[in-house]
Amino acid sequence: MKYQTYFPLNKLMKINKLSERELALAAKVSRACLRHIADRAHNVTVESICSVAKFLGGGVEIVVSTQTASSEFCTVATAYKVERDGYESWKIHYMDLIDEFRRSLDPRLVLLAPPRSLEIRLTALMASLVCYLCQEAELPIPAWANKRYYLASPWFVSGMESLKATAIVESPMAFRANNIFVHENFASRA
Repeated sequence: MKYQTYFPLNKLMKINKLSERELALAAKVSRACLRHIADRAHNVTVESICSVAKFLGGGVEIVVSTQTASSEFCTVATAYKVERDGYESWKIHYMDLIDEFRRSLDPRLVLLAPPRSLEIRLTALMASLVCYLCQEAELPIPAWANKRYYLASPWFVSGMESLKATAIVESPMAFRANNIFVHENFASRA
């Protein structure tokens, strides 16, 4: 079984001031099993991963996908591309993410939150977009996107004064929840 862990086990052990031996005893797994989890080895049971996660106060989310998607379009990669190419490039990169998600319906594309270095408005927009896409595809919304990223001032994404009223009426709830206003065709390509 191949699996992906998104928490650094060694870092969590340091934060909780636990030795490998203490964590193994508390989680009722062997020390070798802890090393396998940290190394993402193929011979670790789901029960072992759940036991360690539960002791550390976390949970386990299992994502199954029958198709593959390119990780260059995931939320994290998209955020890094925007940071690399400049603020205005979000329009292109976010639309690429939308296209790839709709093509593959791979929930792994949106599983991770963008880095904290991403500008807050773009983080809120990405969270809203992920909620919208997951609702559209009838997939569970990742925990990070379900958080509120409510902007202090409303953001009318079109930037056109004459379209504000239309955006208020048409904006899907996933965007309104974060004080972001878009048009109903926002997630569509021309």
